[in-house]
Parts: sequence; structure tokens; C-alpha cells
Amino acid sequence: MFKRVVVPLDGSECADKAFGVAVDLAKLHGSQIAACSIVDPVLVVGSTPPSPAMDVVLTDMQNEAHRRIDDAVERAREAGVAARGEVITGVAFERILDFAKRNAADVIVMGTHGREGLPRFFMGSVAEMVLRKSSCPVLIVREGIES
Repeated sequence: MFKRVVVPLDGSECADKAFGVAVDLAKLHGSQIAACSIVDPVLVVGSTPPSPAMDVVLTDMQNEAHRRIDDAVERAREAGVAARGEVITGVAFERILDFAKRNAADVIVMGTHGREGLPRFFMGSVAEMVLRKSSCPVLIVREGIES
């Protein structure tokens, strides 16, 4: 049923748990995993003009995202699951949805921090936006839930 599983990774504990769920799901269905890590320059730069220091921060974020993807692909392959990964720059929920579409995802498995109140208002919820706008099923793994 789920031949192509997309999993976005942001380095958080809940994203790591979601990756574990994605690997289990892929093993169960004989699926392939496509992992992505999004580097969102707006989170760093905001509305200020770009500076050389921001370039260093963005480069560090991209390097960390590449390490995250390389590690995830290796972990999936060690578990016997075919996997590939990609680092993408842009607004997180938009790039996740684009990535899922390009990879013909049958399901997106992703973590959420489960923020409420003001933190959610100010930070938004990438998972919620993906859930609302996705054309395929989305499996949400919430932070703090034992797997």
C-alpha cells in the first residue's frame, strides 16, 4: 500500500522518532524512503538584510542538513530499506509538499513538537500545514510519545 514513504528531518527528537516509524513502515510494506531536510533562510535572516555572518550560519545549517540526511540514508539501508535523501532550501511546509509530490509519496511520516498556545501562534506548525495541504496521507509522530 505504501510504496514510497517521505520523511522530513529537522534534527529534533520527534523527527528521529518519526524516521524510526518510517523505517518500520517501509520494512513492513517493502517501501522506499525518501528523506528530506529543509534549510529555511527566513528563520535565520528574517526581515534583516543578508550579511556575511548570515552566509556562514546558512552554510553551517546546510552542512548539518547534509550530515542528517547521510546518516538517515545509512540507517535505513542498514535496516534493509532502500533510501535516498535531499537537502532543500525554502519554506519548510512548501518544500516538504513539493518533495512529496516529486517523489510520488504514498505517505508522509513526520514528527511534531505538539506546541500549543503562544509558542504555536508565533512559531506555526509545519506539521499542521503539511497535514492540511497534502494530497497523500500524513502520519504524525508527536514528541513525548513512547514508540
